[in-house]
Amino acid sequence: MSRQDPHGALQTELAELLPRLDYFRRSPARLGGRGGHKEWQYFLVNAGAAHLLINFSLQDDPWAADPRRAEVARLTVLVRGDAWEGGMERFPESEVHVLPGRIDARFGASTLRFEQGRYLLAVCLREHALSAELELVPTMRPLLFTNHPLAPGEQLSWVVVPRLEARGTVTLGSRTHRVDGAPAYHDHNWGHFRWGGDFSWEWAHALPADAAHPWSAVFARMTDRRRTSVRYQSLFLWRSGGAVRTFRDRDIRVLHHGHFQPTRRLTVPPEMALLTPGLACDLPARTELSVATGGDSFHLQFAAEELAQVITPGEREPRTVSVINELSGRVVSHGCIGGEPFELEATGVHELIRD
Repeated sequence: MSRQDPHGALQTELAELLPRLDYFRRSPARLGGRGGHKEWQYFLVNAGAAHLLINFSLQDDPWAADPRRAEVARLTVLVRGDAWEGGMERFPESEVHVLPGRIDARFGASTLRFEQGRYLLAVCLREHALSAELELVPTMRPLLFTNHPLAPGEQLSWVVVPRLEARGTVTLGSRTHRVDGAPAYHDHNWGHFRWGGDFSWEWAHALPADAAHPWSAVFARMTDRRRTSVRYQSLFLWRSGGAVRTFRDRDIRVLHHGHFQPTRRLTVPPEMALLTPGLACDLPARTELSVATGGDSFHLQFAAEELAQVITPGEREPRTVSVINELSGRVVSHGCIGGEPFELEATGVHELIRD
């Protein structure tokens, strides 16, 4: 690759690097090891008229009779136009093929692969008229985080690919949306923990409408279950392919304003709505994040608009649930890093765990 083609050199680097970082780990319980493993591959695509969320997940069932065959596969596909639509489906072992050590998975008729430096996704739901065929090309270098503590004896690792370019189609009912160079985001998470443990998290990412915008930001914060103590928090900034700045803990100030009062919500799976009836929720209407240290500054404001909730049974106490709230809304941010000012307006997703 010539020196006059830095974009091509980055693509070659990522094609070699990502298979070494982003591969499926799978549960050690399959080989007689520790159970309680969870793993998921998460994608967000800003497809203009449709904001798409795709999640391939594997999770050990704590109530399975045989721990070596406890791994459960689920696929979540959500799309937001005017509101969130979509669902989650579970697959029997006979319909699941996931290669440990590779980015290669089949859940029923849906597939995820990494070939020639790009992620290839083909997903469809059996009970919803929603499908997508996408090619996602990474355009920024990933970051790897290993064994971050959630609670005593529980930890989480993840890989973040903050920006990709997506091409393909998204079909909802009789409408097919063409995706051409749309901004996308990907992360891969794995670790040993139980839903309902002494932890909660917040995560946020914004996808600009213009894929050529050079800046990306990812925010993550971990607290105890009651959200009275912040265990750690981090803000990561990328520009034009590479990570340029990391802020941590005391550098970051987070303020929540008001209570979000949705006029509607999507609950996944729908039967779990019986456990959380009504529209009341403990979620902020607006979140502000600000940093000013070492001559650098960053400010972000997220305003919630629509809510999708993924509800999972608690694994520590009976008759409890954990709720993964996917708040979508508008992001406005500005800052100055290394003497370079920037501004960003985007759609964003703010994910919050609540019990």
